[in-house]
Amino acid sequence: MVLYEKKGKIAYITLNRPDRLNVVDAETAGELVEIWADFRDDDSLWVGILSGKGRSFCAGADISKMGLGRKWTLDGSSLIFGGKKIGPSNYKVWKPLIAAVHGNVLGVGFYLALECDLRVASEDAKFGLPEPRVGIPTLFAPFLRRFLPEGLALELLLVGDRIDARRAYELGLVNRVVPQDGLTAAAEELAVRLCQNGPLALRSMKEVYHRSRGMDCTGTLALIEHLFGPVMNSEDASEGKSAFLEKRAPQWKVK
Repeated sequence: MVLYEKKGKIAYITLNRPDRLNVVDAETAGELVEIWADFRDDDSLWVGILSGKGRSFCAGADISKMGLGRKWTLDGSSLIFGGKKIGPSNYKVWKPLIAAVHGNVLGVGFYLALECDLRVASEDAKFGLPEPRVGIPTLFAPFLRRFLPEGLALELLLVGDRIDARRAYELGLVNRVVPQDGLTAAAEELAVRLCQNGPLALRSMKEVYHRSRGMDCTGTLALIEHLFGPVMNSEDASEGKSAFLEKRAPQWKVK
């Protein structure tokens, strides 16, 4: 259901149900969970790219499997499929993730794209939350307020209309819009650029960014000290400063 390929420092994670527009069911969720854990724990991987095979990134949840003994609930902002949380944030994946999306980016597909740190969309991408049109709520509705003003978030949730890639870019939901035949190249270019930066620095910043949500100033400063201190004293920090002064590319050791 999900292809997982490692090329150098980049992990390629590809939803692979093209005949079903990559809709997500419990089996797909199970494979994603295993992939998130492997990507998190493999020290040779620094960046991940999430994409979909065929005509769409992901058209949402597999409605044909709903109500057939599958329990669908909301746990915080995390969707559960067959008892599995599918978002990488649930598995402490602090390595950068890029979503390369095209075609339908609907429902849980929209959620997966937002769970990534950077989003590149092809010009044909359509974003939407169609769940109310089949009489069910959008399970990650509260999650959307992190990305949009209230009126815009509620319009997407309640009306159910789709927006195109350009509108998504205007709203800040995607970082880049590219021609469809340039989607993979654009995502890979971003991944390569991320790999040029200190991996420990990127991971610690992402972790602080997410974990400090809702914290007060005191809690945030304590978290910063806890996570940034080891990175500031790491071999990579020394290497980065030396490389800058010597006008050369740094050689990161991830320690």
